[in-house]
Amino acid sequence: MARADRDGPPSVTLEQVATSARPSRAAFLRLATLAIAALFAFVVLVQGISAPFQKDAEPQSAEWIQSIVRDGHWLIPHDAYGYTDRKPPLFYWLSAIVAKSTGGTVDEVRARAVSVVAGTALAVSVLAWTIANVGATEGWLAFLFMLGTYGFASRATEALTDMLLTLLLFAAYSAIYPILDSPTPDLPRRKIFVGVMLGLGILTKGPVAIVLCALAVSMFLLIERRNPIALLRNRWPWQVVAIAIAIGAVWYVPAALVGGHKIVRIIFAENFGHFMPAKLGGTGESYRPFYYIAARLLGGAFPMTLLILPAAIAFYTGEISPEKRRPVIYQISMSLAVLMFFSIASVKRDDYILPALPGIAILCASVFTLDFRALASKLRDVVVAIYVVGPIFVFASFLLFPSHTTHLNLQSSDAAYLSTLRLHAKTMIQMVVLTTVMWLLALVTAAVAIFRGRAIVTGTALGVFAVAGSLFLTAGLRPGLAVERSIKSFVPTIVDHVRADQLCIPAGINYELSYYYGAAVPDISNPRCNYLIATPRELDAMTPDYRARLKPIAKSDLIGGGGPPALFEISPKAAK
Repeated sequence: MARADRDGPPSVTLEQVATSARPSRAAFLRLATLAIAALFAFVVLVQGISAPFQKDAEPQSAEWIQSIVRDGHWLIPHDAYGYTDRKPPLFYWLSAIVAKSTGGTVDEVRARAVSVVAGTALAVSVLAWTIANVGATEGWLAFLFMLGTYGFASRATEALTDMLLTLLLFAAYSAIYPILDSPTPDLPRRKIFVGVMLGLGILTKGPVAIVLCALAVSMFLLIERRNPIALLRNRWPWQVVAIAIAIGAVWYVPAALVGGHKIVRIIFAENFGHFMPAKLGGTGESYRPFYYIAARLLGGAFPMTLLILPAAIAFYTGEISPEKRRPVIYQISMSLAVLMFFSIASVKRDDYILPALPGIAILCASVFTLDFRALASKLRDVVVAIYVVGPIFVFASFLLFPSHTTHLNLQSSDAAYLSTLRLHAKTMIQMVVLTTVMWLLALVTAAVAIFRGRAIVTGTALGVFAVAGSLFLTAGLRPGLAVERSIKSFVPTIVDHVRADQLCIPAGINYELSYYYGAAVPDISNPRCNYLIATPRELDAMTPDYRARLKPIAKSDLIGGGGPPALFEISPKAAK
């Protein structure tokens, strides 16, 4: 103030111009940087978006989107078999808007577009939040680790709700962090933002959005030796929950009024039945052991999971500086909340691990900016060295012991990937060469960086190699496997033979077939059945008398657990 009085108005004017110019330029540079990061993330995540659907989850989601686009069922969509949408409809609303605005056709690309955009936004949000609260180096490494994690990248091209939920949950949870200690000046806007994000999360997958957020905040406060219940004395948590519930009620209330008891039962089963065990009224579906989510998280977050132990040691030994420790613990609390909640839940699925990945990425990125070389730093370097050198031993085993590799006892999905690689090795030569070049570059860079003690360069080499490996799977192997498994390529043959007659399946419901066939396909109990599509395993389950009346028409070369499906003509006697 004294300087302003002494120097007069001209200096004040110049000072205001200078201070206003710098922030605007810095803000522009930040936005430009985030835009470039978003473009890079989009290019990585969009790979394989046009691959055919396989199994039931994605085709059923696509049929719900079709119900909105084709029939106008915005409130309660139905699939081809007439079954009601079991989940809140925000993902399907957004996908329907994409389909309507781009020609009105629901195909693989349009059904998955929302997930790709959400995945891109999530990766950039992790980058921006980590830069602002932890550090620039950690932000960029977490960004690379996210894109290089197959468990994350593969779900960006799935027509499922999980990626959108994870984006909304991360946005809401991250916005709470500044106000946990004391109300901030922007508290009114911040609590509205958090409430809206959680409300949209409810419209995406139900009240689990609020539960996970509250559980993660509670775990963070407990780690800090603070009482979570004391937070409830503030008004803003209740206001946030009220806003979220009000937004969720926009769909839940009209759907319950229109759908009646049927919709209420579905809502109860999806939100409470999946959590409770079957003995206490739960649905009892998709039951898996208690450790299933932990095992899937370790596998789905690879290669990030290799760095969890060095990160834990760094926290224990104090190698991570105090100002970075707190925000990292805050984000990893969400990962712990996801692990705890879904491990206890009765229903456990692979997709449930997705909200845990951002916290793990930020945690693992933090081990590359340690203040001094100690146990965690050395273990980190050993882990990176093993990871980048590992492919040498894999390639050597294939070259030196080809007969043994053909008899490996692999899981069905791993065996299918290996079979696809062998079958399409010539057509995927460019992808193989690119991945090999990126691996060699990462190998040399990591070796030099470890030798010279350049931790940031080591982390960058690891991230680049992880992205290359993820691209090899999402852009090459995964779409190739989908083509070999999906019924899509066999449907034109089916249509040419069946024409206006009734096609049937042995039993149950086949959403993959109904989506590509364009209509619901009933089981053989339907008296109008003229043709049957079945796998060898399904044929073995039929009576010999019924099998004798099936005339083979066409056989596919698809792969799958039940064998290649084939088309049969049913004699009139067998149809009775």
